[in-house]
Amino acid sequence: MTDSNKHIYFIGGVSLILLFIFSGQYFLVPLNEINPFEYFFGSELNIFNITDIITGGSVIPLIGIITGFLLSQYGNTGKKHLAKVLFIVLIILTLNAVLISGFDKMPFIILMAFIGLIFIGRHWIISLAASLILFAIHLMFNVVLEIINGLNSNIQRMYSGIQQVNAFISTYRSSDYLAIVNMNIDTLTSGGDMLFDAAFIILPSILLGVALKELNLTQFIKTSPFISAGIIMVLLAGGISTKLIQILMLGSITGETLGEGFGGPVTAIGYFMLLAYIAGSIPEPVFNIFYNIGRYSLSVYILFNIFMMFIFYGFGLAMYGQVSFQMMILTVLALYIVLLIISNVLAHYNIRVLEQTFLINKKAKRE
Repeated sequence: MTDSNKHIYFIGGVSLILLFIFSGQYFLVPLNEINPFEYFFGSELNIFNITDIITGGSVIPLIGIITGFLLSQYGNTGKKHLAKVLFIVLIILTLNAVLISGFDKMPFIILMAFIGLIFIGRHWIISLAASLILFAIHLMFNVVLEIINGLNSNIQRMYSGIQQVNAFISTYRSSDYLAIVNMNIDTLTSGGDMLFDAAFIILPSILLGVALKELNLTQFIKTSPFISAGIIMVLLAGGISTKLIQILMLGSITGETLGEGFGGPVTAIGYFMLLAYIAGSIPEPVFNIFYNIGRYSLSVYILFNIFMMFIFYGFGLAMYGQVSFQMMILTVLALYIVLLIISNVLAHYNIRVLEQTFLINKKAKRE
């Protein structure tokens, strides 16, 4: 495998910490049921705001870009093989959503990846154009119209659904595992908006990842480092500034729509390019540490969810809804370090774990 192809695993390995923090919030509280500006207070609210600037609206598009890049990278193994791999991963991640965390959005990324297969092997202009068209539709109907409706509405803020929050807390802090599974299924199947987001946020991200691989992004960064640095700064500055507007508007519908719907995806592109930039310049020993965890990203993600389940749910330490946001962040960081060590040990002994299922087609064994 060439260095440029190895970079995507480094990007994935570093991105896992963002995914862990994003997912970890839902192991603490049902984040979609609360207004953080009335639920958190003081330093806890400040930490949440910083975390939201970094991860809010950007993590899922970032994982989508990585997924699209990987699909294009392994396009020569055949679409039939890629479809088999996606099907296996979909089953694993769906089981994770049902049995552990109903808020998990990863199955939707895999569902959209099946559509992304259609664009593998086509000219990059087709993938990029499709991505831009879908994102433009998202901006039109899910951002602009929502902002207009929000400005014209008497309801400017989302308020916490205390009864619903209490229902989640009582369920996840109980030892009744069947009740937890039922809650996960209800959460997973009640997200109608997630289907729209999947089609107009996740799918464009996947198609953008396909286009960036076809455009040989890593080579462009290598040959034009100053132009690349300028693009990265513009993307990150624009995305983060939009997220800051969301915080300054104290969780209003307009601010949340603008921050999550526009600022998040723009920041995700900036993250991807920044990590691709870093991958080509950091020392090899450091690169390999994160490269290895990226190779084991599926196994590591499932292990993370299992650990979090036993830490936060009632049949474990029952920390759900009982600890501060800061403690949740520290827990996630500690688990990331543990999983970083585990993945490097597995890489040292060449143990594949769940990733062994990817080697259905012998052509894929070139890694």
